[in-house]
Amino acid sequence: MIMKNLDLQNDKNMIEAREELFSALRTDDEAVQKEAFANFLNGLEANVAEQTKAHMAAYQDGVNDEAILAERGLRRAMTSGEKKFFAEAVQKKKIDGLDTTFPETIIEDIYRNLVENHPIISLVDVQHGTVKTKFVYGDSTKKRAFWGAIPADIKQILLDAFKELDISASKLSGFIAVPKGYYELGPAWLANYVVTFLQEVMAASLEEAIVNGDGDKKPLGMTRKLSGDTSGKYPEKDKVTLADFKPKSLAVIRSALAKAKTDNGEVVALVNPTTYWAKVFPALAFQNQQGQWVNTLLPTGERIVPTHAVPEDTLVFGVMKNYLLVVADDIEIKKYEETLAIEDLDLHIAKFFGKGIPKNENAYFVADISTMEGATPATPETAPAVKKEDTINPAEL
Repeated sequence: MIMKNLDLQNDKNMIEAREELFSALRTDDEAVQKEAFANFLNGLEANVAEQTKAHMAAYQDGVNDEAILAERGLRRAMTSGEKKFFAEAVQKKKIDGLDTTFPETIIEDIYRNLVENHPIISLVDVQHGTVKTKFVYGDSTKKRAFWGAIPADIKQILLDAFKELDISASKLSGFIAVPKGYYELGPAWLANYVVTFLQEVMAASLEEAIVNGDGDKKPLGMTRKLSGDTSGKYPEKDKVTLADFKPKSLAVIRSALAKAKTDNGEVVALVNPTTYWAKVFPALAFQNQQGQWVNTLLPTGERIVPTHAVPEDTLVFGVMKNYLLVVADDIEIKKYEETLAIEDLDLHIAKFFGKGIPKNENAYFVADISTMEGATPATPETAPAVKKEDTINPAEL
């Protein structure tokens, strides 16, 4: 470990020992010189030992603090590769074009957090692949095993049952905005900021694509058909009109899932939060004999998951695991030099690779509830016109 910032120049004892040595060297008295030199070396040894001990204690405190913060969830624990990358980023005050490549462990960690905690991404079938390979997956509704003799058309049967997903052409680009002063806050803080920023960008973008993606250089969403593409874009599914949530009405969708053999797990109903409160909640809430209000389930028992990715007055029904999302740990980061440049911010483009698709053409059914009675949301305020404040530079605080 290289010791830096040892303040030997301003230490009082060292100043005196240095002056004594210089005075002795200006004389011809060998004995005086030896004594002065010995005093200087003793002082130097004691001073370095003391400051080394203090430096190591401070370093150890920092390590312990990082471990405690990580354990509390206030700061992520970094791998050696991550520390190296962000230390170089802090030194060079940039996160692109560094000698150290962007750590794949960061992306793995982000995906793991999304898979564990995100209300939509945590429910779908997330798999890891690479940009250079195609991912093979199976359709659970197709036959892949046989009793007795193998059918003559086994090749075609297997082609129908197993499908390929190429993720190389599906690229998600998101901005990373790093205020210039943030580099002064150190590698651990910068890592936390970048990870948080990337996770928020990826969560919102992936959620939208999983539900509504048109398949054109992006995932193919649950609300899209798996055929009839025009220039790479796939059309929206035809909607089933629901006038209410009575058993007979919902049975139209549930029987369709059963007929398609895609009700092979927990069926979920995705709904826009505004629609949930305006139409779904009033239909499911009732007052019991004790006068308490109770929020019940849909008659067919679907788990209701709110998401802004679903348009208003629309519900999406299906088993979430019947959606495949393949992501690569590769990432490209480049500085953004176009006209969007913002003062006091370094803008970067982060490019991720991933592809998603329903495993079956009837994995999901989309319902239109626009004719259903419900509450009318209060009129929201107009767009804000808050006066712009100067960017806070932590280095100047």
